[in-house]
Amino acid sequence: MKSKLLLLMSCAFFLLSCGDDEEMQYANIYFPLSTWASKSDFFIANFDYAKDTTYIVGAYCGGSIPVPQNVSVSIGLSVDSLKKLQLKEPSFASYEVLPEGSYDITPADTVAVIKENTNRGDLRIIFHTTKLDPTKQYVLPLRIKATSHYELAPQHSYLFFGIKKQ
Repeated sequence: MKSKLLLLMSCAFFLLSCGDDEEMQYANIYFPLSTWASKSDFFIANFDYAKDTTYIVGAYCGGSIPVPQNVSVSIGLSVDSLKKLQLKEPSFASYEVLPEGSYDITPADTVAVIKENTNRGDLRIIFHTTKLDPTKQYVLPLRIKATSHYELAPQHSYLFFGIKKQ
């Protein structure tokens, strides 16, 4: 009886472990910072307005293994989505869109590349906070516009990067 049970369990384990080894399962692409947000993908950082601040904003492709090819993630501004969020969440209404010239994004085409055998691609943003009014709160509204591979995680494809003086 024990041997039959052992044989049955072995067969079940074998069948469950068999799968298409070529098929790779990935989670969707998303902004990791939006998962740290207190609510509505609104991440808030406190900056020293006496000097410029560099921040890395990444796009991530979750999964059990690194991506097998480069994945381009196109990121753009999303001012309309910010306005909708501010109507829905009045606690964010005091944030103004970061003025042009008060930040630089590298690469300039705002395409983060998740390189082969990795899970994350980054944009480098330099916030020129010395040019900002320290009495105001600002936000850089970002969204993932498109990816070359895989789908977007709809709940974290936006990042409202709020900054205020520490």
